[in-house]
Amino acid sequence: MKRNFFERYPKLTLFGVSALLISVSLFFANMAGEKFFGLGKIVVYQSHPVYGYRPIPNQIVARNPQQIIKINNLGLRAEEDWVEGDFHRNILFLGDSVTYGGSYISNEELFSYQAVKDFTGYTAGNAGVNAWGINNVHALVKEMEFLPAQIYVSVFPEGDFYRGLTRIGGQPFWTRKPNYALEELLQYIVYQIHLQKTPAVNYAALEGKEKTKIIESAVSHLKRLDIYLNQNERNHLIYITPSRSQLLGLSDIDEAIRETLEKYHVKVVYLRDHLADLPEDKIKALYHDEIHLTAAGHKMWAEVIKKDLQEIILQNETKSILVQKAHENKNT
Repeated sequence: MKRNFFERYPKLTLFGVSALLISVSLFFANMAGEKFFGLGKIVVYQSHPVYGYRPIPNQIVARNPQQIIKINNLGLRAEEDWVEGDFHRNILFLGDSVTYGGSYISNEELFSYQAVKDFTGYTAGNAGVNAWGINNVHALVKEMEFLPAQIYVSVFPEGDFYRGLTRIGGQPFWTRKPNYALEELLQYIVYQIHLQKTPAVNYAALEGKEKTKIIESAVSHLKRLDIYLNQNERNHLIYITPSRSQLLGLSDIDEAIRETLEKYHVKVVYLRDHLADLPEDKIKALYHDEIHLTAAGHKMWAEVIKKDLQEIILQNETKSILVQKAHENKNT
């Protein structure tokens, strides 16, 4: 009796069927990952020798339709493109992932947008970048002479004073779009394994001269950034954003950072001081995790920052009117 293909080649047949089932499973898993979890829908970054990395311009990314990330022509999270040279009514927010907001926060929920939306004629741009430190911000603005705005708002967690200049190598970020959704998941798994094998150094736990040098490097860069902006007639607000533990009273501010800021005469606002006496349940509702904010947290931060922006805008507009009147009087 003539044998069929399976009887003649049982191992080959089983291999083929298994390969087919695995391929079909991966195909549907890829579709499900993209549709239900937004896998593969990522922000693409450019690597740079001076400031490390930041999002490439002109991107619209959404893991789901409710949380839309729009990157404008200057690589900023902003609803509108910015015209180069027309900076007087632009307000630029700087910082790390707290400022950037993450993919779970849409552009219009960011404190950068919320703090500016009621100012007629003014536009907000968000230059926050995941995992950046103060040295990255300094490099972008001062070293690259990035001056597209009149008012600059820097928002830093204390951890940013320990990071130095962060580069994209070793970070779970992409410089190209993944070819398929599961490729992003695979990279994330590899990244987590890498973290288990080579955990990050807890720089904040250092003591003595080494810790002092790390903090002083960051603060001196922040001081030079502040001087540069002032020399170019830009306004600069600097905020220290607290952790959830700090607001809950479970940990205190980093005194070494505070003392170094005072030593270098860097004027900062500790947002913690403006959020005192909040109930525990409300504090927890402000945070996505220990440091990053929910939409409610972004709204709360915006309320504090907005008051300072109002004062600066009033001062600038008053100054502009006085200059204009002086110019008119000179011509008459």
